[in-house]
Amino acid sequence: MTPNGRWHLQGSAEHAYSGEEARQLLRHRWDWANQETWFENDAGRLLGVVTNGERAMVVLLDGDGDPGEHLVDPRGEGSSGGYRLSNGQADSYEDRDTVAFDTAAQAVAYFIEHGTWPSEVTVQGERAQERS
Repeated sequence: MTPNGRWHLQGSAEHAYSGEEARQLLRHRWDWANQETWFENDAGRLLGVVTNGERAMVVLLDGDGDPGEHLVDPRGEGSSGGYRLSNGQADSYEDRDTVAFDTAAQAVAYFIEHGTWPSEVTVQGERAQERS
């Protein structure tokens, strides 16, 4: 078991994902035209990823009502669209509030395995101090 507890797809505790399995799942879900993925751990924490294929918004919530935190790209400029949510809504995000897809997938894998973000990503949120 990871230090963060078992992580599974939200609403389905059938399979606990390793970090590498989660990274691969994110790539496959994009291939299957499913752009939004939510993982949940045994303590009710939520780890969400929505992608447009090139960039991804990665969010961590400690539960309903938590302001959460998300990965940011301090050098990101402009905005990108094409983020389709599971409810059909298409969103655009500032590039500063998203990261490259591969960075997102690697960060999610690391978080699931270690219970903390890798040192090379920047996290911003109500609970987290921004760090580089």
